[in-house]
Amino acid sequence: MKKNTILIAAVAALLATACAQTPKSYDTDATKRYLEAWVHVQKQKHPDYLWKQTELGSWILEDVPGTGDPITELEDSFYVRVNYTYTDLSGTVSGTTYERVAQQVGTYAETHYYGPVIWYAKGLYAGLEELIMGMKPGGKRKAMIPSWLMNYNRFDTPEGYLTADQSKNGDTGIYEVELVEYFNYVNEWELDSISRYLTHNYAKQFGTDAKKAKADSTGTYGLYYIQEKAPSDTTSLRDTTVYINYIGRLLDGRVFDTSIRDTAIFHGIYSDAREYEPVSIEFGSNWSDTKMGSSSSSVIQGFARTLWNMKSFEKGTGIFYSVLGYGYRGSGSSIPSYAPLRFDIELVAEPN
Repeated sequence: MKKNTILIAAVAALLATACAQTPKSYDTDATKRYLEAWVHVQKQKHPDYLWKQTELGSWILEDVPGTGDPITELEDSFYVRVNYTYTDLSGTVSGTTYERVAQQVGTYAETHYYGPVIWYAKGLYAGLEELIMGMKPGGKRKAMIPSWLMNYNRFDTPEGYLTADQSKNGDTGIYEVELVEYFNYVNEWELDSISRYLTHNYAKQFGTDAKKAKADSTGTYGLYYIQEKAPSDTTSLRDTTVYINYIGRLLDGRVFDTSIRDTAIFHGIYSDAREYEPVSIEFGSNWSDTKMGSSSSSVIQGFARTLWNMKSFEKGTGIFYSVLGYGYRGSGSSIPSYAPLRFDIELVAEPN
């Protein structure tokens, strides 16, 4: 009995010492154990993957090099233009910019924009920021990013992410990112894109020098107006109501809105929930007073300023950068962030 008592006391002392040395258990512990098991299993299934762990704890699965200069630092004005696909660990696709991927997984919608999107690099999750560092244009990377790195905060050490408030994290998932290009100053990138568009499509008015075309705005910085048909008179439209037909497009030609039924059908955006007919426009004493439709809805600045250039029964095209449009937010699923827009507008007779 005495021998057993001594043994029990020794075990108890050992357990007490072990407990005293056990580090604090954080919310990420269970996730870490799950991901360790996931990595172990996936390494058997995909021995062809790189399985290169990053400093912060992501796993690089694939890395296809691009060309040109790599991303070496992220300045406050730095932006990247990318294609991506995001899946959870079970393989379910939650988001993609690729039309073919959306079609394959059954989430494709004709009204949805597919194509490269612009990310403000300093506004990315920590794991995505780490992922794009060192990439070159044309390069592709695929990585498993754990939940504690799906965090907008930045910490000095990897442990900082593990011990942070986990309620602010996103979900663990797999990102496949293709770097199209990167640049500083997104407004200038948009204006460069517009100037190339103008010299390609409207060389008669803007010439073939993109730099000159960029400077040739229509009284408002970032707005370019092309008259397609002269007005019936030269009287400026103020404090009156007119009617218009319009077509809204991205610069890649994708139509996202129109008042014309046949155009909506042709471009796959027709909805039987709305009427297709000329829309009323209320002109005030200033462009900012412009209202649209029976509900007198306000309109984006570029659209209003385009109308402000027009007179009775004129037909024209307004092209403008996103500062005058939907900015960094975009609009719904059809207009991405930082998207220059084109509106073709015709002033028409009041419908019967």
